[in-house]
Amino acid sequence: MAVGTTSRFQEFRAELRRSEVKWAYTLILPAVLPLLIFTVLPVLGAIGLSFTQFDAFSATMRWIGTDNYGEAFRNDLFRTTIRNTLQFTVGFVPLSMAVGFSAAMLLNRRFRGISFLRGAYYLPVLTSTIAMGIAWMWLFQPQVGLVSLALKLFGVTPKDWLNSPFTAMPAVIGVAVWKAFGGTMLIYLAGLQGIPETYYDAAKVDGCGRFQLLRYITWPLLRPVTFYLFIIGMIDSLQVFDLVMIMTEGGPAFRTTTIVHQIYLNAFKFNQMGYASAMAVVLFIAIAVLTFFNWKFFSSSLEY
Repeated sequence: MAVGTTSRFQEFRAELRRSEVKWAYTLILPAVLPLLIFTVLPVLGAIGLSFTQFDAFSATMRWIGTDNYGEAFRNDLFRTTIRNTLQFTVGFVPLSMAVGFSAAMLLNRRFRGISFLRGAYYLPVLTSTIAMGIAWMWLFQPQVGLVSLALKLFGVTPKDWLNSPFTAMPAVIGVAVWKAFGGTMLIYLAGLQGIPETYYDAAKVDGCGRFQLLRYITWPLLRPVTFYLFIIGMIDSLQVFDLVMIMTEGGPAFRTTTIVHQIYLNAFKFNQMGYASAMAVVLFIAIAVLTFFNWKFFSSSLEY
């Protein structure tokens, strides 16, 4: 009797489990379906196009195998775009994280007007990239821009920031950091407020100063947050396009052109869809590989 009851109970649990799985798939379908249609299928389509010579205007397609990939790696301009993209990434990711963390530390306290300050620091994230890029173009004007006028007050000769091969990329990186650090600040601030105060109280009883609190409590407990921001920042910076397109259009002398910028030009200006798709696939593989190795390298440091 007990055996039969147990068997029926197990059958009931199995049926309930199958019903739950069916409902789970039904409920996530509205979210998964757009992902498949607007993300997975275009990625597969780009991979297929990368092996062809495709003319979008005449709708003609010719299979050429891996010729587009060979042309990309033989092209000096493509190697330049890789170098520029890596330069932007190396400059943008650490700076945005450092500025965002510093702002979070400053704003992780309570006083009158703190909510307004947090909102003001986050405001650049909500600003349109196009409007912001145009505004910064005027700010960087060598004659009448506020940046140049401020430098004149300190006796520094103004520079043509966006038309100089030596200052164009730093200028773009600076604007990108200014726009993105508010989001980094907000995530760091959430991490800081999630650290129990008891940890700090116990450390203060043991005689720890501010630097020791930061080094031995705050920073170690923020490792998961830092890892997340690093990965997301790296992925975003490797795909930088909008600021480059608005502020410099890849110049001067291709010093600021990036991989996505060249993908856009080849696809929609030069009508080389197959070649642009090959560049996009190379970028996709590079992002996936870098993300995987970063995860493997930093995953051990996430364990407390």
